[in-house]
Amino acid sequence: MLKLTEEQIQKARSVDLLDYLLIYEPANVRKSKDKKDQYEMVEHDSLKMSNGKWFRHSTQYGGHSALDFLVKVRNIHFVDAVLSLTDGTFISDYQADYAQKSSKAPAPPKPFILPKPNQNVDRVVAYLRGRGIGRSVIYRCINAGLLYESIKHNCVFVGKDDKGIARFACERSITNDLKKDVTGSNKRYSFTIPPIEPNGQSDSTLALFESPIDCMAHSSIHEIGQTGWDGHRLSLGGVSSAALYGLLERNPKITNIQFCLDNDKAGADATNRIIKELLNEQRYSHMKITIAPPPIGKDYADTLLAIKQNNLNKSIIDRPKEAAF
Repeated sequence: MLKLTEEQIQKARSVDLLDYLLIYEPANVRKSKDKKDQYEMVEHDSLKMSNGKWFRHSTQYGGHSALDFLVKVRNIHFVDAVLSLTDGTFISDYQADYAQKSSKAPAPPKPFILPKPNQNVDRVVAYLRGRGIGRSVIYRCINAGLLYESIKHNCVFVGKDDKGIARFACERSITNDLKKDVTGSNKRYSFTIPPIEPNGQSDSTLALFESPIDCMAHSSIHEIGQTGWDGHRLSLGGVSSAALYGLLERNPKITNIQFCLDNDKAGADATNRIIKELLNEQRYSHMKITIAPPPIGKDYADTLLAIKQNNLNKSIIDRPKEAAF
């Protein structure tokens, strides 16, 4: 029997199940209704995925990777599963066999349709301004077709392909905690704010965030500080690495990645997991990686508000006092 190297095994173990499904079986995964930031399989709806782990409640066992899933759930031989996850082909025999055995043909994936836009963006602009986002950052995204207001008055953040065609969108309510990806969205084209100067040094730099608002907050912070920082700002739409790999494949000039995920356990765990994935991939092992979590609060939106409040307090203290007569 073919012997596997330790490097092959570790590389296979680094493949996250959610990333595997989003990239290779997107029709077989959906958002869970039970918990925020949790996904489930369509085929096995008792199998839940969150923060790099999965658990199948019907059988009461789980795992940490796509390798565990292929071996435990699909009963694929360990050697075959490792080879499939490391040689880039991935397993396709199962999908063909499953479709053949199924008495009912799988439903075709739902088409991607952007939510209908509102006649203006007033409420979305007011909401984002209330979150501290700079006006110029907001209108830069609006003018680029990356942000608009839906007829339901939600923020709609759009991700486009290299031809400028919308391939992804997510909605954020301005009145409650609703956050969801638009049906049919391709996670590999998640919301991205491109560099202001796309053909310079900035084209090689990428900053990663968990949400579009954090991307905009980071841009606003550097605008306030007039730091001159420029580069790609990508929302992962959570902690999956699917969007990152999609952007890296489309932008081979990127050599510098800053991890700016949330300042909590989920953000730290995702940062460590994705860095290990990158370093185990020979094509990305040359990357310069920096970990830059938000210095204040849970995320960069919190940091932005803290900076603005501090500047406001300072301006009040430094304000000249009226002379007494």
